[in-house]
Amino acid sequence: MDTLPTLAVLVYVCALSLFFVIVIPPLAPTKLFMRFLPQDIRDAARDHPDPPKERRILGYLLTAVLAAAYVGGFFLIGADALRHGCGYWRIFGRYMLVLYGYKIFDILVQDQYIVIKKKYFLRFFPETAGCKSWDDRSFNKDNQFKRLIAFPFVCALLAWITLWVGR
Repeated sequence: MDTLPTLAVLVYVCALSLFFVIVIPPLAPTKLFMRFLPQDIRDAARDHPDPPKERRILGYLLTAVLAAAYVGGFFLIGADALRHGCGYWRIFGRYMLVLYGYKIFDILVQDQYIVIKKKYFLRFFPETAGCKSWDDRSFNKDNQFKRLIAFPFVCALLAWITLWVGR
């Protein structure tokens, strides 16, 4: 398997995700952002004001651009695989490498380091400082586990779509 383009897309997807985690919180409506955090943090930030309308619009626009960039990364994996004559299982493997590589990055860097160790989001939501969930290393385990189980099915579908579109 020619893994260099796949690894490049993995780095690209991780960089996009890191940009999203660092840049979007001060631009997102509080309720939208808090959906991804534990209940005690949501309760503590319940009265946190939303950013001004201009910043929220910028946040939505950046989110749309990042979503399109994610899709573009997966398109590149599929296009490169088709260009190299890869079959279903090699395409499936490329998608698996990117999704599981990204998930490892998400868990270790974004969840454990940025959210738990550095407590990055406390800069934007200081009223949540006393919440126990900021120290709970398993705060997102249920969602992470669901995604880890879903990834092979998503990759299988993406590989099938790639072959169907490419033929």
